[in-house]
Amino acid sequence: MYRLYNRVPAWVHQSSRRCSRSQVHSLCSDCNIAKMPDLMKIKQIVRKSLEACPVGTDEENLQNGRDFYKFMFGNYPQLRVYFKGAENYTPEDVQKSERFQKQGQRILLAVHVVASCADDPIVFKGYIQETVNRHRQYKMDPALWLAFFTVFVGFLETKKTVTEEEKAAWAEFGKLFNEEALTHLARLGLPH
Repeated sequence: MYRLYNRVPAWVHQSSRRCSRSQVHSLCSDCNIAKMPDLMKIKQIVRKSLEACPVGTDEENLQNGRDFYKFMFGNYPQLRVYFKGAENYTPEDVQKSERFQKQGQRILLAVHVVASCADDPIVFKGYIQETVNRHRQYKMDPALWLAFFTVFVGFLETKKTVTEEEKAAWAEFGKLFNEEALTHLARLGLPH
């Protein structure tokens, strides 16, 4: 494992107790925690795999977003309940939907952004907290935060051959995302 930061941010420590945010840095000598996964390497692997589904305004890139929702609606129909008015959509309906063209672009952009800031703990956590805040109204099962990454890797497999290393990086990335999402839900007094 590599040391992620030369200097551990001050917010990491809570008085003299062990660091409560060990997942965002590799080794904190002040609190004697174990090394964490190399977030720079995870970020690099995850971002490289995202090259298979870029975001953008041209038709090919807009199709990537539609393809994500076509994959999800076709393979995980139980998740349709979170899309009011589209509960009975088929992948073909998603393809023709302007709503899912826009939503697809938003979800891919969100994944690209959060992957890009994975090694910046303050921005990473802030982005996740804002994502959770935007989704509170849907009363989602908290297990879906982690489950999303299973769905997303399945989608990636429709775009490219996903290596074991990439699967492991996405799994670790999903765990980090999920941990912060659940922590934030707990702070809000919501099911977590």
